[in-house]
Amino acid sequence: MSTQTIKISIDGKDIECQQDETVLDAALNAGFYIPSLCYHPDLPSFGACGLCAVEIEGYEEPVLACDTIVKQGMKVTTSSPDLKKVRQEKLARILTDHPHACLVCAEKDGCAREPCSLNVPVSERCCVKLGDCELERAADYIGIPEDTPRYKPRDLPKYEDNPFIVRDYNLCIGCGRCVRACESIRGVKALGELPDPPELIDPSVFPEKLVDSGCQFCGLCVEVCPTGALMSRIEKIKDQTPCQEYCPAHIDIPRFLRQIAEGSFSEALTTLYQAVTFPGTLGYVCYYPCESECRRSELDDAVSIRVLKRLAFEQTGDIKIGKVENSTGKTVAVVGSGPAGLSCAFYLAQWGHSVTVFEAKSKPGGILRYGIPTFRLPRSVFEREMEVIKKIGVDIKVNIPVSSVDKLFKQGFDAVFVGIGAQKNPKMGIDGEDDPRVLDALQFLSRVYGDVTSDSDILKDEIKIGQRVAVIGGGNTAIDAARTALRIGAKVTLFYRRTTAEMPAFPEEVEEAKEEGIEFRFLSAPVKIYPDKNGLKVEFVKMKLGSKDKSGRPTPIPVENSNFSLEFDNVITAIGQEVVPIDGVKTNSKGWPEYDDATLSLRDGVYVGGDVVGPSSVVESVAMGRRAAVQIHLYLGGAEEDTFILMQKPVARVCSQDDFLKKRIMIPTIEVSERLSGFAEIELSLDKGEGIGEAGRCLQCDLCLYLSKVPEPPVDMLPFVAENVALVPESAGVYTLYDGDKSIVEIKGTANLRQMLKGKLGSSDNIKFFKFEEDPMYSKRESELLQQYIQQHGEMPSGGDELDELF
Repeated sequence: MSTQTIKISIDGKDIECQQDETVLDAALNAGFYIPSLCYHPDLPSFGACGLCAVEIEGYEEPVLACDTIVKQGMKVTTSSPDLKKVRQEKLARILTDHPHACLVCAEKDGCAREPCSLNVPVSERCCVKLGDCELERAADYIGIPEDTPRYKPRDLPKYEDNPFIVRDYNLCIGCGRCVRACESIRGVKALGELPDPPELIDPSVFPEKLVDSGCQFCGLCVEVCPTGALMSRIEKIKDQTPCQEYCPAHIDIPRFLRQIAEGSFSEALTTLYQAVTFPGTLGYVCYYPCESECRRSELDDAVSIRVLKRLAFEQTGDIKIGKVENSTGKTVAVVGSGPAGLSCAFYLAQWGHSVTVFEAKSKPGGILRYGIPTFRLPRSVFEREMEVIKKIGVDIKVNIPVSSVDKLFKQGFDAVFVGIGAQKNPKMGIDGEDDPRVLDALQFLSRVYGDVTSDSDILKDEIKIGQRVAVIGGGNTAIDAARTALRIGAKVTLFYRRTTAEMPAFPEEVEEAKEEGIEFRFLSAPVKIYPDKNGLKVEFVKMKLGSKDKSGRPTPIPVENSNFSLEFDNVITAIGQEVVPIDGVKTNSKGWPEYDDATLSLRDGVYVGGDVVGPSSVVESVAMGRRAAVQIHLYLGGAEEDTFILMQKPVARVCSQDDFLKKRIMIPTIEVSERLSGFAEIELSLDKGEGIGEAGRCLQCDLCLYLSKVPEPPVDMLPFVAENVALVPESAGVYTLYDGDKSIVEIKGTANLRQMLKGKLGSSDNIKFFKFEEDPMYSKRESELLQQYIQQHGEMPSGGDELDELF
């Protein structure tokens, strides 16, 4: 149901507004600034600071703009000598209870802060936010009256009892924003209630311990605070939460967790599919860097994000992702069906391209099928996700090796993605390693797992290895090979030339291998193998660690006269991976493809990703596949908007304090004795209710990302010249261009302000001035500014014809 539009006048200009708006909202929406410190666009009005006073024709006294509803024909004045006096009186009252010596100091600009040239006591000086403070900006706009009383330190407490927020109530102005944000957005009342009638809050009423008051540490109170009274201890990331930022695929993890917490498993899986192709598989094998950055870990333990992906997959019956009907007419060849190749194929098919995957082996999947043990990734999970990829329309051709990229173009393909992995195991370079009892780890794993669809298909008796097995290496492949050999019945010793701290294998896998009985021998490296009919005598040398090499790890150095020998039936080597050459792919001296890291492009129309560009985890390979798909889509003439991951403004989920304070769940696993009897998966499924509770532990710090920008006093526009554009940050935001009469020519949001403005230099003699504001949610801010302009002028900016498409 639409709201009726009415007309009012502000400072002599007629504007249209909604009949249920306040005068303050109507003015701000139309581009008129009215100062306020208790106002926030996303919060209920409070009206305690008194700075938003305006004059309205027919009213005897000024009224608060935030507390007055517009009426048809209303005539509002936002600036006059009387209003200035009223605002200055209100401001002086606020500053009396807030340290403000720096705000009135003649030497404020350029001050080094320490030492103070005027010897002002520390307790009377402004806080670390000086120069980027909302109170400071409002004070500069209103003007601090000369008779403002000197601040008298209140000696209020400074609370630092939690790992997230520092609360210094000596800096609090009592605006009530934090209280309103906690209640109206977060849905809890951890900071108490507002006084009635509205008045500036006495900060002594705030709780001493937030964890006891029901606080769930989302950070909203910090974000809306106009002073330094509430400060975050944790570095802020502008447009993503830490978990999303550190996820290689940038999954919208907060939304995914919120959906799990609500029991919406199908919707949660859809959220995953927007960013990754194998969400179920990643629920088993992802190394979850998101959890290492989860802010909840500062309180107790991180949320178990990885296993919740598995839960969403297990709880969703029919995965509703079907074939796209609208074809672009473009064809893409994908060489290799590993996680990178299949990820690239999946998204290109989603965006309407015809995709053919060429796989040299008899079955698709690459490392997912041929390299990851079934006790880590059940084949039923992988097979189910393969069906989704086929269902969307990806054509997979097996037993077809590709030796030349150029031949694919001759066959009519418009673009090629190379995701062939790194399936060649380098030699150790020692005598005796060519004996057939010395096995390549990747080939060994492929022999065991390549043709199976479940762990019950593995026949241990058909895999011929001896009772004594040495594994050489420290990566995940080495660990997988060692644990596999153990399940076949061998006694396994793993040798690594550095220490546990330097092992590239995931720590959890190493610990599980130790639990299962694998012996680890560190600081040891093979130097020669002596084969005979009874086995392999392996000579080792002890190592010591020297200075760091290019990898950042200490260099292993042989220790003189430290050689020792041991007897084994087999040696399995996992000391690295190499790429098998393919015509049309230029490589460097080390045999790795030369490509553009920003675009994953090898040359026009040829893209690359996954292990072929260097050792990659499954999630990193999947993420690279999607990145490459984006670049291929753009190369083929597709729109960037097609590839965007849908962002949705979150609705806070209220969690009871008992549920919120629960500890991280422990993932159930089978006993060690059961593990060694076969190849069944080690981890067990989470209970549905436990998973919902675990997702509810999320702090929901993404709520802060969607807060609207607080109105700021108008700033002078800058001349549109190269020198000024060079000072603009390379960050997301919105710029406004003006002509010589300082009328708006264009309003535009962009991911890189400086780059876009540089492109505009010299584009029109009509552009003389510009302004800009940083904002990660620039599309939203652009829309807000355009709506303000249209309300004020009744038309689009003169130079923005291309923006008509937005409306």
